[in-house]
Amino acid sequence: MEDNEIPIIEFYNDEMVNLSVFFSNGKKEFWRFEECKKLGIDKCIFFFPRDFRKIKNIYSKCKLIYRFKSASSISPVYLYDKKVLIALCPLGGPASANLMEELVYVGIKTFIGVGSCGAIVDVNFDHFFVPVKAIRDEGTSYHYLAASKFVDSTKRVVTAISSVLKNHKEIYNNGVIWTTDAIYRETPRRIQARVNDGATAVDMEHASLCAVAKSRKVEYGCLMYYSDVNNGQKWQTRSYDKFELRERVIRYAVEAMEKL
Repeated sequence: MEDNEIPIIEFYNDEMVNLSVFFSNGKKEFWRFEECKKLGIDKCIFFFPRDFRKIKNIYSKCKLIYRFKSASSISPVYLYDKKVLIALCPLGGPASANLMEELVYVGIKTFIGVGSCGAIVDVNFDHFFVPVKAIRDEGTSYHYLAASKFVDSTKRVVTAISSVLKNHKEIYNNGVIWTTDAIYRETPRRIQARVNDGATAVDMEHASLCAVAKSRKVEYGCLMYYSDVNNGQKWQTRSYDKFELRERVIRYAVEAMEKL
C-alpha cells in the first residue's frame, strides 16, 4: 500500500473558512464569554483529573461560564478569580482537541494543560514533568499537521512553567512524552521502542493539543505529575494526596500564565 492511500497521513492543509459559520449555527453558549472579553482574558488552563469541586480553595473562586457538550459528557469551563479560565478537559485527543477549537474560536490564545502522566522509565514520583515535545502515536494530530514523528510544545509556555517550578524549588524533568490512543497496547516492545525514541512518559492528549495549537497559531504547554510507572516489566501506582497536589499544580499553572 502506498503512503498516500493511508488516510491518517493523507494530509490536506485546508483553510477552515467555514469555521465561524459552523460554530455560530450550532447550539453553543459562546455568549457567556462576553465577561471574559471585557476582562481581557485570553488564557485557559486545561484540567484533566476528576473531582475538581473537591479542590475547594480553587473551586470556591470559580464562576461557570460555559459548558462544552459532547455526545456522552458535559465539561464545564470556569472563570477563576477573574484571572484565567479553567476548563475541565475530557480524556483523549479528539475530545480535548474539540474543546481547544471552541476556546480558540472565542479568543483564547494561550493554554496550559495540568494533569497526570504515566512514566515508562523509573522516576521519582515527587518530581514533575514538563514535556518539550510529543511522539505522535495517535490520530488527531494528523488532521492538523503533516505526518512527522514529533510535535513540539510551545517553547515560551514550557519556559514559563519551568521558571515557576524553579521558583518553588520543585524538581522537574523536561523531556519527550509518548502520546497514544490505546491504553492496553502499551506493550513491553512498544514501551522500549518509545524509550529508544527518547520518551520517558506517556499520555493520551499532548501531541493532539500541540498540533491543534500549532495549526491554529496559539500556544500550548503542559505541567504534569506522575500517576504510575509501567516500564514494560512492572506496573506501580502512586499513593499520594491527590487534592493537595492538584491544588498546587493549578496554582503553579496560574503563576505561569501571569508570566505569559
